Amino acid sequence: MGRETQARTSFLHNLLHDKTANTLAIAAASLIPMMAMVGGGIDASRYYMAAARMQAACDAGALAARRAMPTTVMTTEARTQGLNFFDQNFNDGLFGVTNRTRAYSANAQGKVTGTASGTLPSTIMAAFGYNNFPISVTCTAEVNISNSDIMFVLDVTGSMADCPATSGCNSGPGSKIVGMRAAVMSFYDTVESATSTSAQVRYGLVPYSQQVNVGFSIPRTHMVSNHTYQSRVARFNPAAYPGLNAGDPILLSDQTEWLPRTTSNFGNTNTNNYRFRTDGSAGTTARNVCTNYPNTYSVSIGGVTQTWQVFAATEFVNNQWSGGDSNERAGCRARVRKTRPATTTEVTPQFADWVYCPVTTGTANPCGVTNPAGSRPGWETVNFSSLYTGNAINMPIGSQGAMTSVSWAGCIEEPSTVLTDTYSPIPANAHDLNINLVPANETQRWKPALINAVWKREDSNGNTLNWLYQTADESRPGWTCPTPARKLADMTRTDLQSYIDGLTANGNTYHDIGMLWGARFISPRGLFATENNSAPNGEPISRHIVFMTDGAQVNNVENYSTHGIEWWDRRVTGDGNSTRERDRRAARLQAICRAAQQENITVWVVAFGTTLTQNLIDCASPGRAFQAADNATLTEQFRQIAQKIAALRLTE
Repeated sequence: MGRETQARTSFLHNLLHDKTANTLAIAAASLIPMMAMVGGGIDASRYYMAAARMQAACDAGALAARRAMPTTVMTTEARTQGLNFFDQNFNDGLFGVTNRTRAYSANAQGKVTGTASGTLPSTIMAAFGYNNFPISVTCTAEVNISNSDIMFVLDVTGSMADCPATSGCNSGPGSKIVGMRAAVMSFYDTVESATSTSAQVRYGLVPYSQQVNVGFSIPRTHMVSNHTYQSRVARFNPAAYPGLNAGDPILLSDQTEWLPRTTSNFGNTNTNNYRFRTDGSAGTTARNVCTNYPNTYSVSIGGVTQTWQVFAATEFVNNQWSGGDSNERAGCRARVRKTRPATTTEVTPQFADWVYCPVTTGTANPCGVTNPAGSRPGWETVNFSSLYTGNAINMPIGSQGAMTSVSWAGCIEEPSTVLTDTYSPIPANAHDLNINLVPANETQRWKPALINAVWKREDSNGNTLNWLYQTADESRPGWTCPTPARKLADMTRTDLQSYIDGLTANGNTYHDIGMLWGARFISPRGLFATENNSAPNGEPISRHIVFMTDGAQVNNVENYSTHGIEWWDRRVTGDGNSTRERDRRAARLQAICRAAQQENITVWVVAFGTTLTQNLIDCASPGRAFQAADNATLTEQFRQIAQKIAALRLTE
């Protein structure tokens, strides 16, 4: 028994002092905090991953919902769009999350707020009493436009009065121009609802057809002093009495003549009125009458009052007349000078016919027509200064060459150009394609387009370049001058609505002309650089052209456009070929669109009720060409463009 007690004591003693056993116990005891640390890290990682994914889903849904809102009001469709985007990024049960919720709403300013929450079950931490973790996130999104210049280039040609589809309407509420008005206002409302209070947002408009009405926006120093028009010159026959004025005396005769007994018989051819008596006191009286004749008398002959001057040294001649009473055969004679006043017709060269030809203002004897002195004032007296100050100019194109007042509606003719089929790059001397042109000389300046000063020149055989000589009036060229364009400016909704309500549909389709002036009005360089190159807050300016057309390019060489009347002026084609004009104007459009994009201007193109041609697609900035088949789609396209122009962003 003693040995057993001793053995038991030795074992306990050895166990107590065995270091290996101590390490095992300590290691076992440390497993609990290590398990908590590792488990916490794993569950924390799961939590942060789930929370981050939920936040991203919330953000995506908020952006989608705001982009889908047509106004500042959260529609059912917009809310559904936001929820769908959330679900695509955080589906129900992701990471094991339960009790998932998500919701979107918008305030009066259109700012979207989203909330989402859920419960994340724990894994290892459940052993320590942490069974789940609540997750919640919030997000907001809004469109907020900073400094932006937006230039509408709007097709207002004749086809805009028609329906966008074959629905049977005719110039009524369903017409394309009515749809365009609604689309522009929707665009405006979308932009204004998203504009920062500190930002500058300006709007400009260029309605175009075969002309643009921009003349009153061009500084007068950049308008020409003289210009050549396809007009007419009056030709006059020489005056019958050159050098005289109306009322001056015209000599009829100056000779010795027999005089009647009484002045009332001046001009009478009856001989009895010229018999004077010779006997007694009657003879004495007769001699006294003859002696007293010298004087000046007014005599009406054939309704014209003549002046008869009877000179002294009258002669009383006996036995001048034969037959009758022998005492009544004497006559009285004297020198008589007869005159009558010159009439206006006699002293003024008379209108012969018109010479239809190219006429340069301020030029004497245009088209080789040299009229006699005293004819009406001609083209040499025409001066543009009155046109630029009073919007009217006198030109000798009225009845029989009379000076006639011609007014200016504001449409223009472009500066000089280059005849070419290649516009890449734009030729240096093609000033009419330079969107940053600031004229330095007369050839680079703009000209007033004056429809009442121009005519086509067509004889019985059709078109001709020869000068015409005729008294009849020639026909006018095709002409449309749209509503005056508006430069970039801050515009109220009322102002914009009033402007677009005044747009009317007329004329053919010259895309290059509209885009050219849209680019000139918005470019940060060129004619309007001082107005466009900076904003009051000093921040950058986003520039956009919204180009809308309802049809393919339509030109006519007998139209009066910004390059004159092409068949006669030949500034684009060189030969008046209609196909060449069409092709060159299409190429010019591309050159202008490229020039605009090189100025960092985004070009948006919408084909309305027509085919989106390759020429229109190529004009637009990449991905910025759209098509709208009807009025509702046009409004939606404009709204989407406005939202894309807006800086859609997350605010929290």
